[in-house]
Amino acid sequence: MEEPTLADLRAENQRLRTEIARLERDATEAQRAVEDRLKLATALENIYRAVPDIFFQIRVDGTITNYLASPTSPLYVPPEVFLGKRMQDVVPPDVGALTVEALAEATGPAGKARMEYSLEIGGAVEWFEARLIRTSADEMIIVVRNISEQRRARETVLRLNRELEARVHERTVALELAAAESAALQQQVIEAQRATLQALSTPLVPIARHVVAVPLIGDVDADRAGRLLEAILDGVQARRAAFVLLDVTGVPRVDTVAARALADVARAVKLLGAELVLTGIGPEVARTLVDLGADFGGARTLPSLEHGIAHAMQAAPQTRRA
Repeated sequence: MEEPTLADLRAENQRLRTEIARLERDATEAQRAVEDRLKLATALENIYRAVPDIFFQIRVDGTITNYLASPTSPLYVPPEVFLGKRMQDVVPPDVGALTVEALAEATGPAGKARMEYSLEIGGAVEWFEARLIRTSADEMIIVVRNISEQRRARETVLRLNRELEARVHERTVALELAAAESAALQQQVIEAQRATLQALSTPLVPIARHVVAVPLIGDVDADRAGRLLEAILDGVQARRAAFVLLDVTGVPRVDTVAARALADVARAVKLLGAELVLTGIGPEVARTLVDLGADFGGARTLPSLEHGIAHAMQAAPQTRRA
């Protein structure tokens, strides 16, 4: 075997120097990468500890391997109790059941899950939101956030909404009752007004004993004619009237209906043994009655109500003596 020459030794030495330089560079870069990762891990840990959320690192079966929490974030149990234990075995049974469901969901295709639950910590009930995120085939992280304030605010809003709905319902019922009462009162007023108008449409005024006057104002239609006849007959019978003074001064016009109504009244009064006196017939009404051939059964007519009253007062004593 030939001994290496000086040139060969020099070449080998140069190669070794080059390899050593490369290894040193790789070592330096690796060291720098490790330091950068440590700095990033430290920064992330500081961030995690600064936020109120709690971070758990778990296996897919729920076993807690690590956690990060700020000093102000309350834990349900101390770390020495839950580290190395399955999360569903540490929390109460109802929360444990929710945890098992969330683990199964996060293990599936979605790779994530969310659950909301409450725990009693320090004698107070606190509400939490947990988000599960699968990071590898056999590991997950859980981010837990205290949502008690939001929960209480939401419950307050819901309570206020319920109270408002109850008040609106009460107000609606009260308004409906008030509307019903108002409608009933309005109906009573309408009925009273109708009765008053009916009474005013056929007023029967006592003048003296056995003498009544019925002053008509306005047109006489079929409905009013019926009420007129009824009012006069009731008045004659109730007051045992001997004279009925029917004043038509305020009737502007008559038609067939009105003429027939006046004739019916005259005949009906005569049948009851009383005398009908028509007063206040104007020229136009008189002409119309003649044209219509109205038959008043021999009823007396006088120019005004005053003449009718005078006639009744003079004839009344004779009637009473008879």
